[in-house]
Amino acid sequence: MEYQTSLTQGQPDDEAVRLLQYYEALALENDPRGYCVCTSEGKDSRVLGHLFRRAGVKHFYQHSITGIDPPELIYFQRSNFQQYRDAGYLTYDVMYRKSMWQLMLEKKIPPLRTIRYCCAELKEKRSEHQGKAVVSFGVRKYESVKRARSRNELEIALPRQKNLIMPFDDGENRKIFELCYRDREKRVNPLAYWNDADIWNYSRDVKLEQCSLYSEGFDRLGCIGCPLAREQNRRREFSRWPKFYEQYLRTFDRMLERRRQCGDAILDYASTAEIWMEWWLSDHVQETSGAGQLSLYEL
Repeated sequence: MEYQTSLTQGQPDDEAVRLLQYYEALALENDPRGYCVCTSEGKDSRVLGHLFRRAGVKHFYQHSITGIDPPELIYFQRSNFQQYRDAGYLTYDVMYRKSMWQLMLEKKIPPLRTIRYCCAELKEKRSEHQGKAVVSFGVRKYESVKRARSRNELEIALPRQKNLIMPFDDGENRKIFELCYRDREKRVNPLAYWNDADIWNYSRDVKLEQCSLYSEGFDRLGCIGCPLAREQNRRREFSRWPKFYEQYLRTFDRMLERRRQCGDAILDYASTAEIWMEWWLSDHVQETSGAGQLSLYEL
């Protein structure tokens, strides 16, 4: 069967469906359950899951429990997963091995925009439920400069080197993805070239329910306090969910105590938990101090 492989302007959903159908045989060869759809049930992964159901390809769902997601998103995810199970789909919730607070104490610094150790531990670690399945994420190049460079529709995870990434609209790429690196994790990301308007237009057109927090003005849902979010949004999150602010502050205090016990330097901007927290919330700090922070704290 022939598939149109170029992205047709105004019809990114049709191309996404074709991509998923094109690789279903490979997904089933890797795992009889089909694709592993990794979802937080935020706006992007909601669209991703709908595309899989619309494509009619075999798949199952996996959600990573981070311990720091907004409560409303957690309840929304639980409700959706029950609906998926009722419809006959397998679902898996993966518990973190180390909490955010444990990770911060181990690293003795908070996560930064350029040092996001939390993502690797809380969201990106391969779980036993995945097996050898072809994985799919709701990642989009539009989200950041880094993702524009490092993510694509087809990905092969390569240890100790940059992942092999490629677009779907090239026959040679498709052959490499299908036939090479059979022992490596393979990823299919049909939303790679979608922008925000595509996500919201699709949700509206298919009447796809999204988390209620979006209608309250939140444009990005993820871990509360995530350094990828802008300062204004992070402060809004902490205002909405103050217990998380309090827990972060307690952890900053414990990190300071840990640094003193280990004989590590205590810098002026981190002399108290409150001062360090304010420093951490600054957009300017997140954008400019990653490399310096790394050497200062000898991660």
